[in-house]
Amino acid sequence: MSRIFTLLVMLLVGGFGFIIGSKVNRGPGGSMPDAGASGDKLLDVYRLISTHYVDPVNADSLAGAGILGMVQSLDPHSLYYEPEKASISESDLQGTFDGIGIEFDVVRDTLLVVTPLAGGPSESAGIMPGDRIIAIDSKRSIGITPDAVVRKLRGKRGSRVGLTIYRPLTRRTIEVLVTRGEISTSSISAAFVDEAGTGYIRISQFIKTTADEFRAALQKLLAKGMRRLVIDVRANPGGYLEQAVAVGDELLPDGKLIVYTKSRHGGDDQVRYNSTSGGLFETGPVCLLVDRGSASAAEILAGALQDNRRAMVIGELTFGKGLVQRQFKLSDNSLVQLTVSRYYTPSGRQIQRGYEDGTQGRERYYKERFTRDFPDNVMKKYGGLIFRDGGDVSVYRTRAVGGDVPGDSLHAVLARAGGIMPDYWVYSKTYSDFYQELYAKGIIEDIALKLIDDPKSSVQHYRGSAEAFFGQYRVPSDLETLVRTSCAVHKIPFSAAEFKRDRNDIALALKARIARQLFGTEEQIRVLIFDGDPYMKVARHFIEKQPR
Repeated sequence: MSRIFTLLVMLLVGGFGFIIGSKVNRGPGGSMPDAGASGDKLLDVYRLISTHYVDPVNADSLAGAGILGMVQSLDPHSLYYEPEKASISESDLQGTFDGIGIEFDVVRDTLLVVTPLAGGPSESAGIMPGDRIIAIDSKRSIGITPDAVVRKLRGKRGSRVGLTIYRPLTRRTIEVLVTRGEISTSSISAAFVDEAGTGYIRISQFIKTTADEFRAALQKLLAKGMRRLVIDVRANPGGYLEQAVAVGDELLPDGKLIVYTKSRHGGDDQVRYNSTSGGLFETGPVCLLVDRGSASAAEILAGALQDNRRAMVIGELTFGKGLVQRQFKLSDNSLVQLTVSRYYTPSGRQIQRGYEDGTQGRERYYKERFTRDFPDNVMKKYGGLIFRDGGDVSVYRTRAVGGDVPGDSLHAVLARAGGIMPDYWVYSKTYSDFYQELYAKGIIEDIALKLIDDPKSSVQHYRGSAEAFFGQYRVPSDLETLVRTSCAVHKIPFSAAEFKRDRNDIALALKARIARQLFGTEEQIRVLIFDGDPYMKVARHFIEKQPR
């Protein structure tokens, strides 16, 4: 487990986490307890450092460090945001921000336009998928980081930013002036239905607009003949509690408990949420896909649908975050995100995992979730295997597993681990070191861009039709030569044996990457989901057997 990945998980699950309500409290306000002697001590230390420390000290930095220290002594999901990060956090969850409206990647130190957002400023300015942004406001952007891209391209609505664009297909460099506007972010990253009437919706996070987006997606799929639904909340770090409740309400009949919260303060922090009548999809078969990155609000949805026997949950044990946060804005626009209550699923499950205090405890908390050896070491002991496809996929039934010794059943083991246990646990093969090296070093991206940029490539025949691409495109027959050549350029040892083993995975990843560049993220997801996702295969196996 790399430290970078661990920190990324901490930022996603800790940052989006699980926020009760949709409001941000302005300042501490209200009936604040008197800090008394403890508050005097903090102020004394602040004055001592400011007056006597050997080097000059920035007052804001010192105050921020003090707040951070206090917050980090609590739990892993209580956080402190400096003003700039607080602004980004708020805009991410609100569903809108001011910017130029592009989906981008940074590939080989180059800022690549994946797609301009429909109706946004970049599309209006003529920016096209595949364009390379080589300068921003006359400053070279080669080597830019994704965070720096966000800082430079976001800005006040109505302000302008100058972009220098290189367009590979025409081999031209052009100057483009883009006026920033309001950009709507989306938490539904894909929604489509197949010929058998099985719909698929992926929810990437629960922001302020998620419920409205979900209803719109449901209506679109129902109009296309959807009869059953797969909802994907894998790698969903959470977000607004009320949005998760509203999504669940579209799927549950009237009067079902969705979630409840408990707090020592009572009031707004202690609430019961029940479903209402009139949901758009209250009776059709539903499956929910989860994994170890599904956290907080995603777990609320999983717990509600599972406890009410409304959906089959398929995947892995989820993250295990059962704490609810409220955001408090301070006078300088920084934010304290503070845990105020715990949530419980309809059956009374409190799924929060154990944690230790302090920075190291936080890092262990996030890292442990991604390094524990589930499910094989547990499942082999407790049984439940119902299907195995060679070494590629194993499926375990978890609800059928009991235990003769009290406290020693699989349920007891997993209860100690926290999280939502799926009804069917899917264990898929791990990729070879060779495949992971290709992915990590950008070899698949390089080959995809080479094909996209080549006017003679067969890729060009499909630019106008995602349906034709999805159904007809096949990766080049000389894929091995392309991979071998790219490996040589980047000094990566080529393994013929591992290439043969992983050829189908490499071909799928390449097709998906081309789809993203040509048509956007939704088509990339569609390729991956319908052409090779083991979770989806298991979900379709079960859901298509259910009566409609």
